[in-house]
Amino acid sequence: MRGARLGCAVLGLALLAGCVSDPGYAPIDIEARRFYGYMDQPNGAGGHTIHVILPEGVSDPKSAFAHWERRAAELCGPGGYRKQLHTARRNMLMMPGSTPTGFSYDVMGDVWCNDPAAAPAVPPAEADAPAD
Repeated sequence: MRGARLGCAVLGLALLAGCVSDPGYAPIDIEARRFYGYMDQPNGAGGHTIHVILPEGVSDPKSAFAHWERRAAELCGPGGYRKQLHTARRNMLMMPGSTPTGFSYDVMGDVWCNDPAAAPAVPPAEADAPAD
């Protein structure tokens, strides 16, 4: 009987692990025990490195990319940005407060605000046209 209860408890935890929803768009705050969300820091090359971590059970894993893009737009404003994503993976992340499976979606990349390389190029025909 005790083994059956233990088996039911384990099964219940496994089912709950698959029911994790997107924790919402918020910064990661270890002191507040919020282990999922985004964090960013200057990257030393005039831009920012943005890191997004979401739990495995989110309804759409692509929401990690959406959180990354939203943070980039907040940092750079309407002037636009140039980006380079260099990490997009599903990895093991065992920390207190995480899902029992311990997996997460992890997206990291760099963003440079108001970078001239991000501005649309002027077509040569318009650039060489004489001024009126």
